[in-house]
Amino acid sequence: MSLSTMLLCTKFLFSQTIVTVTDCNLNGWIKDQRGTTKIKFLNGPSTPPLGKGSFQIAAPDARSNVGRIRNGQYSRLLLSTITELSFSTFIEQRSLMENPYSDAPFIVLQVDSDGDNIAEWHLVFDPGSQSQPFVQNNFPDQGKTKVGVWQNWDMYHGGWFDGGDDPQNGFPLFSLATFISQHPNAIILNDATQGGAGIRVSGGGPVSSGNFIGDVDNFKIGVNGVTTIYDFEFTTANAGADKTVIYGYGSNCVTLDGSASGGMAPYSYSWSPYSDASNNASLKVCPATTTTYTLTVTDKNGCSRTDDVTVNVNDVRCGNKMDKVQVTHNGEVICVAKEAAPAHLNHGDIIGSAELSPVVTATNKATQNEISAHSQLKISNYPNPFVNSTQIKYGLSADGTAMIKLYDISGKEVATLLNEYKKAGEYTLDFVRGDLSRGVYYSRITLLTSGRYFSQTHRLLILSH
Repeated sequence: MSLSTMLLCTKFLFSQTIVTVTDCNLNGWIKDQRGTTKIKFLNGPSTPPLGKGSFQIAAPDARSNVGRIRNGQYSRLLLSTITELSFSTFIEQRSLMENPYSDAPFIVLQVDSDGDNIAEWHLVFDPGSQSQPFVQNNFPDQGKTKVGVWQNWDMYHGGWFDGGDDPQNGFPLFSLATFISQHPNAIILNDATQGGAGIRVSGGGPVSSGNFIGDVDNFKIGVNGVTTIYDFEFTTANAGADKTVIYGYGSNCVTLDGSASGGMAPYSYSWSPYSDASNNASLKVCPATTTTYTLTVTDKNGCSRTDDVTVNVNDVRCGNKMDKVQVTHNGEVICVAKEAAPAHLNHGDIIGSAELSPVVTATNKATQNEISAHSQLKISNYPNPFVNSTQIKYGLSADGTAMIKLYDISGKEVATLLNEYKKAGEYTLDFVRGDLSRGVYYSRITLLTSGRYFSQTHRLLILSH
């Protein structure tokens, strides 16, 4: 290899930086919501390429409205210095579900090719045009757009068109390299007359079919070998999974473990109704009644997010003086002296009501009142929050009778979703809200196996229609 070749290779040594873009810190991006479109950051859908979140564009009347997020940091950048350009998309829904060429998030570059400070070109990269018959033999066939999966699109090597010259209307695609060879001085330009910032991530528009919801993540742009990767994330607080403790036998204390993601560190934490000045993500609580705790996370830029966790308390006290304890013995709940409880546990009885309490047995020590069922049961749902329907996923580690019930925030049972014998494994079931009002609900899964009960609670949030 000659010295000149070595220097040329060294000039474009690869490096990359990941920049987190959130609803609280856009890091050079600008939200551009128009007409009936709605744009937002969110967790999901599914598993994004980076982190947990993405940027969503919803265009119910897509033909007359476009939703966008724009970046103005690359104005006056020579196209010839771009060494990488790609992004990832997820299509949640669109009217023409069966049409693999329609309705996906797309990219627009506003370009000035002649130095007159006017963006006379709108170079469009449309994922729907990156497969046969549009790419033919000139470009890599990147596959057809799909609903419900994340797809990555190589814009640097893919096909582009100008403005309304859509290949689906018979116009040819061209590569960035071809365009640059014809316009060597072409630059990305922020042009106020064209809407401002020179890079657009868009959804909807006049060629779309409507009822479109799409998501974007993992936007990459490399300049002279130095790549910046934009990770779109929803700033969020996580108060952890709901917990269950027993009150009246041993300790009723439990540690809440909160966390934060997105935004800008450092974070500050506060819990309510507990007054905690320690600014810790974790908090030890000892409730005597079922209590919902709210975690508030505030990032460096002052963006605050909240999340709730409920500690369900099973009060097993009984007797005239409430100095005895309930025990499930041969399927019946009886009231015994606390001193007699260990003997019952040694015979396989459990503390409290079998249906409602966590399992306290002699083998897991009677003083341990918070029993984790995570190793025995799994329950979650997606989407959450949801409007009309959601899919509940649950897992059983052993064969047994499984029951899933739904409760409102007051603890009133509102539905039985499952009550049957199941083999160990992973399952899903569809849940439709019906006439349930908006609000917080709790799904409780219970497994009876080999004479022992395990239970787990999961929070759901139903939104307004």
